Amino acid sequence: MRLINFLAFCLPFFVLPASAAVLYVNLNSVNPLPPYAGWDTAATNIQDAIDAAGNGDQIWVTNGIYQTGGRVMAGDLTNRVALNKAVTVRSVNGYSATVIQGAWDQISTNGPGAARCAWLTNGAILSGFTLQNGATRATGDFNTGGPLESGGGVWCASSNGVVANCVLSNNSAIYGGGFANGTLNNSLVVRNMAVYGGGAYAAILNNCTVLYNGALSSIFDVYSHYGAGTYNCWVRNSIVLGNAGAWPYLLFEDNYYYDSFYHPSALTYFNSCTYPLILGNGNFDGSASNPQILDLFHIAATSPCRGTGNALYASGTDLDGEPWANPPSMGCDEVVMSDFVGSLSVGLAGFRPGQTNVLVNRAAFFRGSISGRASYITWSFGDGPTFTNLDIGSIHQWTNAGNYTVTFTAYNNDNPAGVSTNIIFPVLPLNIPQLQSARLLTNGFQFQFAGQGSANYTIQCATNLMPPVSWQALQTIYNNAADVVQITDPTWTNAARFYRVLAQ
Repeated sequence: MRLINFLAFCLPFFVLPASAAVLYVNLNSVNPLPPYAGWDTAATNIQDAIDAAGNGDQIWVTNGIYQTGGRVMAGDLTNRVALNKAVTVRSVNGYSATVIQGAWDQISTNGPGAARCAWLTNGAILSGFTLQNGATRATGDFNTGGPLESGGGVWCASSNGVVANCVLSNNSAIYGGGFANGTLNNSLVVRNMAVYGGGAYAAILNNCTVLYNGALSSIFDVYSHYGAGTYNCWVRNSIVLGNAGAWPYLLFEDNYYYDSFYHPSALTYFNSCTYPLILGNGNFDGSASNPQILDLFHIAATSPCRGTGNALYASGTDLDGEPWANPPSMGCDEVVMSDFVGSLSVGLAGFRPGQTNVLVNRAAFFRGSISGRASYITWSFGDGPTFTNLDIGSIHQWTNAGNYTVTFTAYNNDNPAGVSTNIIFPVLPLNIPQLQSARLLTNGFQFQFAGQGSANYTIQCATNLMPPVSWQALQTIYNNAADVVQITDPTWTNAARFYRVLAQ
């Protein structure tokens, strides 16, 4: 049924029937007058225009942040915009200028004070918006994927509800933080969260980029993935990377989940870039072949995602409003060589705030920034070759201590020699912990040692040093951030006890 619905969507839905009307919305309209048939009488909110429209009508929305009002469609959850008719709602100037903003419950995020961004019935189309800060209820649905707990950004009645050329960001739900149940085309899904499907849940995604979304799995439950990127979704011509479990700690990559019985992987992902690799026609491993993303969604001219999509799944334009090539690129950006012109400026910072050095053989995180349109980038870490196949965010580790020059460079047609910036980055040797300041407390025996940033420590104890010594684990510290590490042994006795610290 979903495949039939998808093929039906691929028909040219932009052709209006002869009787269709066009309505207008302007947040700053001074003379809103139904039926909102011109800019001089435009509605001041989107819902008023939908209420005045009929099936098949188009509604044009100009710039602004639409963050008030709305319509309840199930339970008591407000939808900032409810497309409860088969209408097309599109922005005049695209996602960067036109925002539909929901609301989080101030106490629990998904709770009684939450409001979703948009609700779509069958046949409704929403195009060209940023949908942000939406949330749902935490309970209330009889079935998973229902209209109260799912789709903090957008919830659709079925795959016949279509969202295109949108950015979905900072939304939250139990199922599908960004998007649930519908068809999402040519869109960026970034920094949303849910228990299941941080980016999208039970949806069809075509030419989408799904990055940095989170699932609320336990930090100890690293083997039970909840699909921080997508959960039980059909994904075509898309990039799904950098999504992580254990939100907000983001300890392990969790790009997708699929039910192997109902949604075999070979039938759900086509011509897409993800990690780990999903078996399916045209898919590739986004770790082995880096997609070379230059910002949140633009890809480099040298990206392996360029020209590796399937025209069967491409429709409309990319997120910038540019036509798809044949074959199209993966993700929501098409590479257009004529775009790579103009001035460039670049910046360089660490992924982790305050990270100014790193230990030998430990990863350092860097992120470049670009003002202007770059065709490709390079990274040099001062200890070997220059890399031409990395993203704007990169990870590196050094095998020897020293001060290394990290250089980030961007290129385009007008800057063939590149524009660069660099930093000097210290790489430190791992120090041997020196135990000190032992003392007895009412709650145990305590000692301390000087710590190093990002070091891992394993603290062990034994009751004697006669071979063979039986060392028992007392405490483990990962990615230490303390200058002084204090250890307390609550099980001390009057008998002899010995301690050691393993550093790595």
